[in-house]
Amino acid sequence: MNIETTINNGFQNQPPPLVLIVDDLPQNLAVLGNILRDEGYQLAIANNGKQAISIAISRTPDLILLDIAMPEMDGLTACSILKNNNITSGIPVIFLTARIEPEDILKGFKVGAVDYITKPFKAGELLARVSTHIELKRARDLIVRQKNELSQALSTKDKLFSIVSHDLKSPFSGLLLMSDLMVENYESFSKDELLDSLVLVRDTADQVHSLIQNLLNWARLQNQSLAFNPVSLQLNREVIKTFEVLKLNSSKKSIDTAIDIPDNTMVFADSDLIRIIIHNLIGNAIKFSHTGGRIYVSSESSDSHIIIKVRDEGIGIPAERIGEIFADGISRTTAGTANELGSGLGLLLCKEMVEKMGGTIGVTSAPGTGSTFWFTLPTA
Repeated sequence: MNIETTINNGFQNQPPPLVLIVDDLPQNLAVLGNILRDEGYQLAIANNGKQAISIAISRTPDLILLDIAMPEMDGLTACSILKNNNITSGIPVIFLTARIEPEDILKGFKVGAVDYITKPFKAGELLARVSTHIELKRARDLIVRQKNELSQALSTKDKLFSIVSHDLKSPFSGLLLMSDLMVENYESFSKDELLDSLVLVRDTADQVHSLIQNLLNWARLQNQSLAFNPVSLQLNREVIKTFEVLKLNSSKKSIDTAIDIPDNTMVFADSDLIRIIIHNLIGNAIKFSHTGGRIYVSSESSDSHIIIKVRDEGIGIPAERIGEIFADGISRTTAGTANELGSGLGLLLCKEMVEKMGGTIGVTSAPGTGSTFWFTLPTA
């Protein structure tokens, strides 16, 4: 198998690698460019070290061929700067040199070069070295991506286990205990006591169901298996549907609800995601509202986005906790005004879903005055 076949097969199913050639002599740039262009490589050209650094930062080439002897900024200095920049540190640098003194080669390796090619250039040697180091870089990049994906998967697994063991264990234990008491002491319960116990079981089961739904949706979002199909939606209709689902929860606390969203307000969003977001925010408002409170949902138009606000008159959030509300890895579990359960996962889920649809989310609040959670979505 000849060199040309090997190199072409190396990236025929991927975008052609981008090689940055840096040399102050036009004839050298022409020779290198012709050799690499004939093999299908994309090229970027620089004739000095400063220009090379600028191009490398903006275009992040797959490999840099860098002349050592250049005016203004030599190759050794340019390479050192590139290797100390987070954006360009992983780009392999091959030095171009007419000198093969051991001390010169050693200086190149010390500042981060991976190889060197001597002038005058030999096409076969040049192509072999370029191909080898691009493949090595792609292999390293793949390992880094896989490492990050594995780290994310482990983090997701750990969080799932933490929530399951901490936030589900307690309510399930309560359900089992109450069920056992009802079964073992059925005949000794009065009708009112039995009703109270059944209501407690129902409410606990409802809270556990909500937590599990959030947990499953969050897990699906992490592994990219949650469907995303944005369409034009009538915002008012989506909010009304959510209020209907949560009517039982709000009626338990005698909470009034008000919707101020024009019928013609349209958003471009995924119907499932927006319902999950609204359900979590309204559910949170109910959870932290006092009996007889009021919840308001409104919207405003702003340029190409719609701002949706969910406001309550509940207990509010201390200033020192505002910054933690949407932060990953920070426990935000707080019991509601009627000791409702929660994992704190719902708000993180809202943030990730809003951002997936191209919006932002935030909150304004103060203890004792309630909270206003807001998020934006693109206008349909």
